[in-house]
Amino acid sequence: MQQDEKIQGSGPEREEAVPPLFFEEVLAIKSRERTRPKRERTRYMLLSLVARHLRTTRGKLMTVEALLDEAGLSRGTFYNHFKDMDECAAVLVNLFFEYVTHRRTVSKGPRSSYEAILAANTDYCRAYEANAGFYSLFSELATRDPEVLRMRERMNSEWVDRIILAVARRRGQPFGTEERGRFEGVLRLLIAMTIESLRERFVHGDALLCRSFPTADSLAKALSDQWHLAMAAFEGPARPTTAADGRG
Repeated sequence: MQQDEKIQGSGPEREEAVPPLFFEEVLAIKSRERTRPKRERTRYMLLSLVARHLRTTRGKLMTVEALLDEAGLSRGTFYNHFKDMDECAAVLVNLFFEYVTHRRTVSKGPRSSYEAILAANTDYCRAYEANAGFYSLFSELATRDPEVLRMRERMNSEWVDRIILAVARRRGQPFGTEERGRFEGVLRLLIAMTIESLRERFVHGDALLCRSFPTADSLAKALSDQWHLAMAAFEGPARPTTAADGRG
């Protein structure tokens, strides 16, 4: 598999720029940059067309023939870049999650714990709504591709680590081994709840969730309320473990 450069959103040094919400736009921009070699621009153009199709079909891959018809290219051009559509999909998913991971939300001044949670969830829910096809494809690939499954597990672990580090900084005290273990478990549950809620709302179109949370922001608010409630016990100084924790 050809190695692609990381597509990053705005980092700390460029917080004034807000990256595009639709990932297909990021790829299309790359495909038009004349400073890139023609082969690289063609690769990004193919990926951008697959990405656009995913947005309208909620995770269903187009065929190689349909892609080439839309791109106006020969079969040989596609196979110069990918061995099949599954490899194209794997490359696309990897680039997408690198992009999502490096997106930055512009913040002004200090924020409370709840404000930080709400800002992160709002950004994530908006990105999920705009790119639901990628998340649907990611879930499907993870069931049959061990490499994608490992990537999902690694991403969730990194997500947990970032939250724990942020909370430790906020409360001014690192987590001990036992307390960290409890916190990791709670965060894993919250992540699972969030991912499943987003999938049901924006991929499967669950009727009740659509009525209750008509926008990404309204769902982000409801999820943030649950996150804040569950995380409150870990925001202050460590408390002794009791039998009620299941460890006594």
